[in-house]
Order: sequence, then C-alpha cells, then structure tokens
Amino acid sequence: MAKKSRMEYFRPEIEELIKKGVSIRSAWKIINADLPDYAKISYNAFFRFVKNHLK
Repeated sequence: MAKKSRMEYFRPEIEELIKKGVSIRSAWKIINADLPDYAKISYNAFFRFVKNHLK
C-alpha cells in the first residue's frame, strides 16, 4: 500500500477552497494555519499537489 500524502488528508478542504475561487497561495496559508509547526506543508509541495491532483 502506497504512503498517503499529507495533503490527501486535506483534499476535501483544498478542493472546496479552490472551487470557491481561493488562490493556491491563500488555500496553502489556510491549511497550514491549522497545522503544528512540525507538520507544515511547503508551498512548492502544496502547489504541485493542487496542479497534479485537483486541476
């Protein structure tokens, strides 16, 4: 079984934000705001996830 990306856990929230017209950078900030420091997601990883899996 393949390891699940951290962003997969937030996929419904990310999809909803993007669908509402929120920019990728703003969606990244919103998602990261709820995460502890050790679990923060880099912008580049978040951007690639959105481009490869949601758009």
